[in-house]
This record gives sequence, structure tokens and C-alpha cells, in this order.
Amino acid sequence: MKHHACIAIGINQYQLLQPLSYAQEDAEALYAFLVDEADFAPEACLLMTDTSPSLWGHSTYPNRENILRLTEQLCTQHLQHGDLLWCFFSGYGVSYEGKDYLMPVDGNPADIQGTGIPVESLLNTLKNAPTETMLVLVDMNRSQIVKAGETIGVQTAELARDLEIPTLLSCRPNQVSRETSALRQGFFTTALLEGLRSGQCTTLKGLDRFLSDRLPELCDHHLRPKQEPLMVVNPPEKAHLVILPDVSGMPTAALAGRNGNVSVGAEIDGFDRSQMATATAQVELPVAARNAQESGAQMLSQVSTPNAVRPTDGGDDRPNLQKPEDLDNAVSDKSFLQQLIVCSGATALVLLLGVFLTNKSIFIGQQEGDPRSPAENVQNPQPQNSDGAGGPQNNLPAVSVGVGSKQPPSSEQVWAQAKTFLKDGSASSFNNAVQAARTIPPNDPLYAQAQQDIERWSLTILDIANGRAARGDFQGAIGAAKLMPDVNKPVYNQSKEAIAQWQELSKEQQVNVALLSAAKAQIKRGDASSYSKSIQQASQIQSGQPKYEEAQQLIGDWSETIFKIAQLRGSQGKLKQAVETAALVPSGTKSYQPAQKAIANWKTKLQRQKKG
Repeated sequence: MKHHACIAIGINQYQLLQPLSYAQEDAEALYAFLVDEADFAPEACLLMTDTSPSLWGHSTYPNRENILRLTEQLCTQHLQHGDLLWCFFSGYGVSYEGKDYLMPVDGNPADIQGTGIPVESLLNTLKNAPTETMLVLVDMNRSQIVKAGETIGVQTAELARDLEIPTLLSCRPNQVSRETSALRQGFFTTALLEGLRSGQCTTLKGLDRFLSDRLPELCDHHLRPKQEPLMVVNPPEKAHLVILPDVSGMPTAALAGRNGNVSVGAEIDGFDRSQMATATAQVELPVAARNAQESGAQMLSQVSTPNAVRPTDGGDDRPNLQKPEDLDNAVSDKSFLQQLIVCSGATALVLLLGVFLTNKSIFIGQQEGDPRSPAENVQNPQPQNSDGAGGPQNNLPAVSVGVGSKQPPSSEQVWAQAKTFLKDGSASSFNNAVQAARTIPPNDPLYAQAQQDIERWSLTILDIANGRAARGDFQGAIGAAKLMPDVNKPVYNQSKEAIAQWQELSKEQQVNVALLSAAKAQIKRGDASSYSKSIQQASQIQSGQPKYEEAQQLIGDWSETIFKIAQLRGSQGKLKQAVETAALVPSGTKSYQPAQKAIANWKTKLQRQKKG
């Protein structure tokens, strides 16, 4: 019997890296869909998160050892020829010396090669599985340790092409994969689940087409930089590979997705992107707007088809195929002219009547027996000519003369103005938009839509604050969080708690910045002991504290420099000094093991010299 298996890995609470917010939720949501809705075999589905239960007698905590062992076990013991395998990873990804690495929960930025999981190793494990029907989905977030201009995903795409493993990256190498509080998920996973539930993504081609339209649209809707998926399929004919079991038995509600606006019976391989763009755009329209749009479309279809023939009295819905063009054109032209004359006359009468009623006083005149009271005449006096005499030519409608008669803006104007605040994408702009939208009263037809936007904009403020904190900009994060409106009490309280936490982290950051500055200042080029002292200072920064990742990166670089100094001395024949220098390389760095081997080699040479 064939099985449908999956590996879903999502990591939030990294030990040595800045925590993520929704990577675990992404993995759990996809796992739940595949098992509960897509009929994947639970006994062959591996979920690895910070809190996932044990499976096959082993812990599923997503450290490096467990990920490698359980992936190997699933591929060798729980798969057979013809099975379908999905492999999903959501967490940090790093490119180091031209190679891509997935960072497990215990990944160390100071030793990426020793603690990261090479994408090459993972893909080779999957390639050796009994089945060739598989899909790899990689949602790699960038860590602060990624250097400016460094791209992630280039090697992954090359490996997927060479190994002929269909692979889907959440974004292109020059883009950033993002998550947001407004969705409580990553953008990639949100779009992926919408597509899977729509019934339009049962093949690789269908999945690529859906995500290529929907993912950038989601980012645009939430005012985030564009994120485009990258699908690698080799050979090209694999694009028609079925990646989901037969979905004909799925409940209609599940296929319709969250918004329920996607047609279940859509053609998969022949799907038109322009139609998809239209369908997804309609998801975001309020009901009233969609009804108006549909009514307008119906009216347009009636006006734009003057030659359409209505059904006959016999009830035949087919059009009349007879085309006596000369007679039809003459009758049509005559009918059109008659309708035009009648409509024009009626329009003119209505306009004249409106002008008369609006300026009644001008046509009737009020020079004699003005029925208004003296008080009214004082409040709205007759305008004067330049010579001081009143005249009918200066008599204007009362509405344009009264003081303080300006009408308050309508709800539509308020809502439109609120959206104009969002152009720069700053936290203050979202706050301004929220404050404007909150003036729409509960009895207004736009109130429900305004409340949805208010909550979404409020969550975006928190998202901006979290993003700044993730970059180490705690003061900026505090400033953004202080702009959080109190429309959603749980989220508002969460922002208050975050502010208190960021204030403490900001103080620690200032201390650690000073510590690293002092460590850098005491380095003397070519002096191994100075590098060793700097390493000791940087090591005072503990895991979880601000600047820890930077400290670990510096420790790794300085350790490598110490080892190079030792190698130089060894090549010069200064073996004793080389041994003493290499002994300064601290354990836990990538240079430690090479240094220990070099020390053993140099000691052997020293013993030979003594014997000689």
C-alpha cells in the first residue's frame, strides 16, 4: 500500500540566534493540513518543533542530531517505491563560503559548518529514499549574521536542479522571506495553504502558478516588500507531477479555502494567471463593493452587446443565427436615434428643473414683499455692488453664503484618508490611519470593514516593532510599540510587556557594545595574545543577550587569526612558539580541531629534533 509522508520542521526558540515568531506555527499548520485534510499517513509524518511529541521512540526536538537521524530513519524505514514525500523547513538559513545551511535549534553562528545542516546533505538523503515522488519546501529566514549583499538559496536551487528534486523556495535569493503578526504566519505558508485548499495546486505547475500570483499580492496587501517564490523543476516534464492525493473527496469548504472565493473545478494545468489575479483580488473586496462590481459588469454586458438577440417567446436560449444585416442596422440606427433624442430631452428637463428650484429666488424675485423676517435678512444680507447698491446679479444661493455651513467628511472620505496615511509604511503612519478609521461610527455601513482594517493595522505596528527588535534596534522597537492603539486588549498588553523587555535589552546592549569596542581596541596585529585577551572579553556576552551573535562571529574570526599566526610560526621553524600560539585557540570554534592536530604534529617534530 502506498503512503503519503511528510517532514515538517519549524523552529522558533533558537538557542544561539534571535527567536522567530511563527516558524513553528507554519510547520504545524502544514502538517495539520496534510494529515487531516490531504489524507497523509500519520504514522509516516514527522513533525519537529520546539514542543512536538516524540515519534518512533525518539525525541523530535529539532536539534541537528535529531533532524539528521529522524530524516534518515523516515527515508530508509518508512518509505517505499511510489510513495509521496513532502519535506518542509521553516527557520533560519545561512550561506557560508558559497554553501547553504539550514540552522537547527542548536545552530551556532560561530561554527556554521560544524553545527548547521548542509542543504546538500539533506537533499542527498532525500535523493537516496526509495521514492522519487517528492517536494521540498524551504522557507529560510535571514539571520543577523548574514553579511550585507550575501544571498541565500543560490546553491539550494543548483543542487535541486542537479539532483532532479522538485524544490520550492519561499523567496528569490535577493529577497527576504517574512512573517507577520497580522497573519500569525509567514507570508509563504499563508499563500501555500490557500493554494492547497483551493484545489488548484495538485500539480507542481499549478502550485507554481498560484503562488507566483498570490504571494506577491499578500505582501502588497500587508504593505511589505515583494516576495516571490522560486520553483526549481528538472526535467521540465516533472511540472505535471501530482503532489497531492486525489482531492475529489475533500469537503467543499476545505477546497474553497479561508475566503471561499476560489472555484473548485478550475483547470489545473491550463490555469490562466490573469484569471487568478482577478479571483484573488475579489477576495479582498467588501461584500457591498463586490455586489456593485457585479451589477456594473452586468450593466456593461447589456450595453456593450447591442446586436445580441433576446430569447424567443418559445424559451429557446440559443441566439438567433440569422443576420439580415442591412435591415438590422437600419432598425438599430433608427431605434438608437429615437432613444437618444428622448433621453437627451428628459435629461435637459431634469437639469432645468433643478436649476429653477435651486435659484428660485432669482427667477421669481424678492424685491417686493420679501416674505423673510428681518432677522433672516440680517443673517443673510444682500450682497453689494461696488457702488453700494444691491442688485439681483449678486443674489447667490443661501447655502454658499452662510457661515459655518461646511459639512463634516463622509465615512467614505474618512476611510480613504486613513489609507493615504499608509504610504510610507512607518509605525506612525499606521497609527494615524487607525485613529482616522476609529472615527467611523458603529451604525455606518463601513464600520465592520473599518474595524477589520484597524485590527490589521494595529498588528502591523507590532510587526514593525518586532522587526526592529529582531535587528537589535530596541529603541526603535520601543518607539513603534508605544504607538500601538488599545483597540485589541491582548495585543495591546503584549506590546506593553514587549516594551518592558526591550528596555532591559537596550541597557544590556549598551553594555555589550562598550565591551566589544574595548575588545577590538586592544588587538595588536600579529600579537596572538592580544587576540586571546579580546576573545576572553567577548566571551562575557552570554547567549540570549544583545550582540551575542556578533560576539560569536568575532570570536570565530579572531580564533582563525590566532591559528594562522601559529601556522606562520610553524612554517618558519619556530615550532615551540607555534605550539604555544595554537594552544590559545578556544574550544567550540571551527579552528579548534585543526589547531589541536597541528599542535600534535609540531610536538612530534620537536621530539624528533631533541632525539636528533
